[in-house]
Amino acid sequence: MSEKDGGQDAGPSPVELLAGLLGACIGMMVQTYCNRHGYTDGDVGVSLTLELADAPKRVGGIVVDVELPEGIPEDRKEAIRRMAERCPVHETLRNVPRIDIDIL
Repeated sequence: MSEKDGGQDAGPSPVELLAGLLGACIGMMVQTYCNRHGYTDGDVGVSLTLELADAPKRVGGIVVDVELPEGIPEDRKEAIRRMAERCPVHETLRNVPRIDIDIL
């Protein structure tokens, strides 16, 4: 929790963890694709920018920038985008799951 909210700012917030999960999932999927197709001149990098929204307070958007290894032809980038979009965390955020909260 942030210091302004009474915490110690000792780690990522739950919202930052959500974005981190998305970035890790996309990075893993894209790195696997690159490795399988021989694009191994560097690693995949993923950077995320959170856009917060109010009423209700939530994540309004996530901008994901994916850095690819060197040498990937332009005509393969759309296939890589589709691979990134198939990550289970991305699919979960696109197809909102039912959430049941039980107070015991």
